[in-house]
Amino acid sequence: MSTAARVSGLYIDGEWRDAAGRIEVVDKYSGDVLADVAEATPAHAKDAIAGAYRASESPLDEGERARILLRVADLMEERADQLVDDYVGETGFLEADARGELRRAVGIYRLSAEEALRVAGEQVPLAATPGSENRLAFTTRVPVGVVVAISPFNAPLSTVAHKVGPAIAAGNAVVLKPAEKTPLSAINVVRAFIDAGLPPGLLQLVCAPGGAIGPALLDDDRVRFYTFTGSTAVGRVISAGAGLARTHLELGSNSVSIVAADARLDDVVRLVATAGFRKAGQVCTSVQRILVEHVRFDELTEALADRVAGLKAGDPRAAGTDVGPLISEAASRRAATWVETAGRSARLRVGGERSGSVLTPALLAEPPEESEVLTEEIFAPVVSVVPVRDVDDAIARVNAGRYGLQAGVFTQDLDRAFHAARTLRVGGVMINDTSSYHADAMPYGGVKDSGHGVEGPRYAVQDMTDPRIVVLNLRRPE
Repeated sequence: MSTAARVSGLYIDGEWRDAAGRIEVVDKYSGDVLADVAEATPAHAKDAIAGAYRASESPLDEGERARILLRVADLMEERADQLVDDYVGETGFLEADARGELRRAVGIYRLSAEEALRVAGEQVPLAATPGSENRLAFTTRVPVGVVVAISPFNAPLSTVAHKVGPAIAAGNAVVLKPAEKTPLSAINVVRAFIDAGLPPGLLQLVCAPGGAIGPALLDDDRVRFYTFTGSTAVGRVISAGAGLARTHLELGSNSVSIVAADARLDDVVRLVATAGFRKAGQVCTSVQRILVEHVRFDELTEALADRVAGLKAGDPRAAGTDVGPLISEAASRRAATWVETAGRSARLRVGGERSGSVLTPALLAEPPEESEVLTEEIFAPVVSVVPVRDVDDAIARVNAGRYGLQAGVFTQDLDRAFHAARTLRVGGVMINDTSSYHADAMPYGGVKDSGHGVEGPRYAVQDMTDPRIVVLNLRRPE
């Protein structure tokens, strides 16, 4: 995307539209304007839903869905340099992050293509039901209809893929609303679908702040499924307003990794150095808290401080940069304030210095239990290390919190690992890995204030289809 290019963020019924309102997309490091994007209004949102509803009445056959999804994956690979350039500019993430997420998105569309060919029901046994001896029953799975997909700024390629890929694979029509700070990646994805031959109406795009068009998207009975990734506060609004439509909500977190006394600390340090600071800590599963058995607390803290001190923050395009800017200066300011507040009672071992939207990677030791860095989602390159009595103490602390997305557990004791996996109230437990591990084929989602429902093409396709029972009343041949 050329600097200050004027582009449309509205794709409705097969046409790119202009609008009076504009969204300025800025480079998250330099502040330069990258693009001027047409902004959707509530009326545009209603037009998009209406168009999607009409298109949903003539779903594609499974083979055509698969063909289009595979072509989208191929086109994204062919256009990798453009996609990466736009991604780095609008997110502030490193080129390595961009290329890694692009590979993931391509894989998600290919997984979705495979699932399009696997949409199937099952035979239902009726022999034990009196009067049903001559009946044959089976289910088919049919598209739910219209899916509204609302994606976040921190994964504008892979999260869009996790929502749009399975929805198209399931035979639905989609209204996509990306985060207003990172719409360029979504625009590029929509262009790939157009060029792959997706018929008009099956994918609509509306770029705007959530508060501007959210009520219009939510207050419409033609929508049968909402898939949203974002804050718990907004998730509650969607849950309350969705009515009888189904929802998948991937919400907030302050993910934890538990370190037992027998853990291999070299592995912990190496993995946390990536999982706590990748994308400047702006990942739902980023390691925000480390709960370590007290006998290893000092050793782990020292080793982590040495590793974190070596991370370089700054221009995401510069060689040697490990951590780029946060999504905005306001986000950086908030995180720095939380670190400063916690640091009055804790030891700030390294980092926490702010310059514009850049925050140097920070490591806090023993912040107060009630501090925001432990109880809320910081979404910044900040990791806190807390000593605990033992693993059971750590599990109790995790379960007492309001979030439950994923957790990591480092131990060489198989019994302890399984105990943690059985008792932690989270959506996923990673043994000898951090909370940040994620493979796109696996079910991914949280509990408690981290939401409900799971991503992963296989599981999302099931959620985005309805079972339909078919019963044949057969006569015996005479």
